[in-house]
Amino acid sequence: MELLLDAVFLVNRTGTLVYVSPACEHILGYSSQELMGRSMIDFVAKEDRERTIEESKLVMAGRPRIGFENRYIHKDGHYVHIMWSARWSEAHGLRIGVARDVSARKRAEALQRATYSISEAAHDAADVRSLCKAVHDTLGTLFPIDAFVVSTCDAQLRVWEKAYQFRESAEVPLLDWPQAERLSTQATNAQEPLWRLLETVPGDAAAGIPAQVRTEPFSLNDNVEAARHALAVLPMHTARRAVGTLMIYGPVRALQVEAAQRLLAFVCDQTALAIERKQLIDDLYNAARFDELTGLPNRRTFSEYAGEAVRRAQRTNGKLALLFADIDGFKDVNDSLGHAAGDLLLKEIGRRMKAGVTDCGFVARHSGDEFVAIVQDAEIVERIDFAVTRLRAEIEQAISVGDARLTVRVSVGVAVFPDDGESMSELIRVADQRMYANKAARKSGGTSFLERLL
Repeated sequence: MELLLDAVFLVNRTGTLVYVSPACEHILGYSSQELMGRSMIDFVAKEDRERTIEESKLVMAGRPRIGFENRYIHKDGHYVHIMWSARWSEAHGLRIGVARDVSARKRAEALQRATYSISEAAHDAADVRSLCKAVHDTLGTLFPIDAFVVSTCDAQLRVWEKAYQFRESAEVPLLDWPQAERLSTQATNAQEPLWRLLETVPGDAAAGIPAQVRTEPFSLNDNVEAARHALAVLPMHTARRAVGTLMIYGPVRALQVEAAQRLLAFVCDQTALAIERKQLIDDLYNAARFDELTGLPNRRTFSEYAGEAVRRAQRTNGKLALLFADIDGFKDVNDSLGHAAGDLLLKEIGRRMKAGVTDCGFVARHSGDEFVAIVQDAEIVERIDFAVTRLRAEIEQAISVGDARLTVRVSVGVAVFPDDGESMSELIRVADQRMYANKAARKSGGTSFLERLL
């Protein structure tokens, strides 16, 4: 037995190792003396323990087993895939198991599965977070992960956003977001992985000082204590741009393994392409449905929202109001201050309308300097004149545009369902007519736009 390349384990009824052949040191990193007398299940990956115990019960019931596979934790911290042949010796009260290391085959299979898994996630995931969750699930089957964070970035502005975060437990050290941003920026600029050892520095609750996490650089070639855990900050790039970073915290020796390095590099490449593709699809979706300047729903999207609101009101015998707003003298802004100032004005007007209506409905940019809104709150619809007066007062507050401060006037027309029409097209026609009537009434008297520039 001591000459076998496969390891032989003898385990008693309580699950204690009573003999281990020397081959186990090559497979698991532990000497025979380090294992004997200890519980075998303690070395099994926690996700595999329950089914390993069930398998052990079958063997102890007298059923020889061949081909059972599970994962063990190597002394260095990485997973080792084992295929077992086992039987029970009633005469000796021992379970005899022969363990074969099939990690190389499993890594090849895992790489193939990772390819398919990430490809499927990129196609099926509803958003970037769902994609990141699928990547996390895939990597979690390959080696222990205590924390996992995916950050995406704007390649031009280098503005970072946390797309996904996992933390195994509260005991796992967690970088604050500014630290994570700095490390992500460094890794992205260098286009190389960063490696850090983390250490929690206790705080002082009495003095109001929170605990902090300190980072210490290290190299993959450094001889780091096996029990330590490390953070890998892996930049994700495509041929066109930087996409973000993938941060993994786990046993340092598991991350140092060359096979893990190759797999992580592959996963980063695939994830970067998938995220870029997903972002492109999202950009196209937003461009089709939302106004690029104000970020509000566009005319097409508003029609869908409003149509559903009307159908809901019909089913419930409810009421709603349609507001049609137009900025008086907007052309004067473009002519006197330029189109950039006009764009700023439109963005601010849109923001103010959204703030005034969000709690009771929704707002969209209809076209040019025209905005539309649906008010669905029945109580507000009953006193819509008061609501419009208040909304107009908010919109007509002075606005800073560059070095100038200006005020504008807004003409508003209102149509109420079902009093003024039972379809959205009827409501828009009535509200549009009333808006122009309101504009005509407001044109008499008052100062000109240029006179209102402060």
